[in-house]
Amino acid sequence: MVITKETYHQWMRNPQNLGGKESEELLQLTKEHPYCQSSQLLFLKSLHNEDSIQFNKQLKYAAAFVGDRQQLFYLITEKDKRHQQKPIIKKEETIVVAKKEETKELLRIGQPLQFDTEEKHSFSEWLKLSQAKTIKRKEEASRQDQSLDNKLDLIEQFVAKDRPKTKKEEFFSPINKAKKSVEDQMTFVTETLARVYLEQEHYEKAKLAYQKLSLKYPEKSSFFAGQIELINKLLKDK
Repeated sequence: MVITKETYHQWMRNPQNLGGKESEELLQLTKEHPYCQSSQLLFLKSLHNEDSIQFNKQLKYAAAFVGDRQQLFYLITEKDKRHQQKPIIKKEETIVVAKKEETKELLRIGQPLQFDTEEKHSFSEWLKLSQAKTIKRKEEASRQDQSLDNKLDLIEQFVAKDRPKTKKEEFFSPINKAKKSVEDQMTFVTETLARVYLEQEHYEKAKLAYQKLSLKYPEKSSFFAGQIELINKLLKDK
């Protein structure tokens, strides 16, 4: 397989058009040159464009090789013509008792995670949880490798930049502090974050996230209650 410079530059200029044949070529390229960051990013983007079930796995892999986490975040949240998040039909009817595999399918476990541009916190949390399954690297990569902890610190700093700063310091109040803590938790909890917990098998955290979402979006409380019921079913079948 021969990929010309012009072809590669075209991919770099228009990553939103990647998919199909390009995905196969990029997969081979990442195998031949696993430490090439741009190839890892382009392959990830091609999977993202196709809603591939391999996306979550490649996202973990790319996160270990790519030094610029901001670039990684913006790449997968960039809007493009080929990739449009499909609307999820949320049925309100009673959930039928399902087998473990069917339950996972209903919970969308294994399907590509879709991070919105406003969900930096969910993305950061996903990265932290993903480090439980670290990738073994070759010795030749050690010179250009940076510790994952330092990389995660960059994400935390990135997230912190967009958090609103307190205009003026107030007297400490346990009541106000408790109220603010609840408000912060409600602000950061999203359906994507709940799915992040599911993907990492942190089921109790996922249930708590759905409980908070029920309070945040009461009009969808039936759906969130259904998700909690499915998680309980999944735990029971383990």
